[in-house]
Amino acid sequence: MANDYWEDTGDKALVFFAMCWNPNCRPYRAMGLPYFNRFSPGYRSRVRKLIWRYLPILMQYRYFLHITLTIDPKNFVSQYDAKRSAEKAWNSLLTRLRKRYPWIVVIATREWQENGIGIHIHAVIVGLAYIPKDWIMETWNKVSESGWAVELRTVHGDARSVLNYVLKYITKSAINVNTSRIDNVSAVVNWAVNGRAFSISLPARLGFIKNNSNRKTNPCCCRWLFLGYVPYHVYEQGLTSSVDWVVEYFGLDKPPPDSNKTERDVGLEIELLSLACGLNEEVYKSELDW
Repeated sequence: MANDYWEDTGDKALVFFAMCWNPNCRPYRAMGLPYFNRFSPGYRSRVRKLIWRYLPILMQYRYFLHITLTIDPKNFVSQYDAKRSAEKAWNSLLTRLRKRYPWIVVIATREWQENGIGIHIHAVIVGLAYIPKDWIMETWNKVSESGWAVELRTVHGDARSVLNYVLKYITKSAINVNTSRIDNVSAVVNWAVNGRAFSISLPARLGFIKNNSNRKTNPCCCRWLFLGYVPYHVYEQGLTSSVDWVVEYFGLDKPPPDSNKTERDVGLEIELLSLACGLNEEVYKSELDW
């Protein structure tokens, strides 16, 4: 099923159409985007880029600890049952870790075993070199009573090497490296159960990563409507950026430009356009100059 999904979406591009009421902008815009999903060849690069945003935070720490938590697959009848129980136990453990060691950063990923039900949770605890195993088992024994269910290993190196170490496990867990077919069972199961590639828990003193506040605000505010899909070669030829081509291809009834339109007028046109296309898609708002 995953290979069918990949083949069905791998050669497509998404097409969006926008109207804008700002007199300084073009009244109509069209945009195409490659259909990007976790099986796409560039997915690993995107995950790496996201992980690397946390490098300045990890550089504040000296100690790193890798915890591997494993469930007993015999205790569960389905992937959903296994995921729900493992996530519940992990969230309880994470809460206890956060209360006992409030300064730590925790990066976690979920790796499914070849049998499709067994699951490992790999977590790197940033800011600790040791945690008592018995203390962890107090929570994890709800999903596995085996003494091998909890493994602890110190990770040596600086923040950059630790992030590469984390990325290796994220790749094993949620990324399909093969560009010709899908052969990573863990990535397939994570896709099937809507599992995330990784999660990160930061201490309250750090909060979220702040965006660049010096970036100039774009006064444009377009409302983007998703129209549908086109073959990828159409996107490569640049046709999805042509308003006239998109209007003709999707059979849109484009109103004449009017510099005196208000946001309410454009909103009404978007609604009429949606009805005319027979679409029930979400209307996208964006302040980005595409």
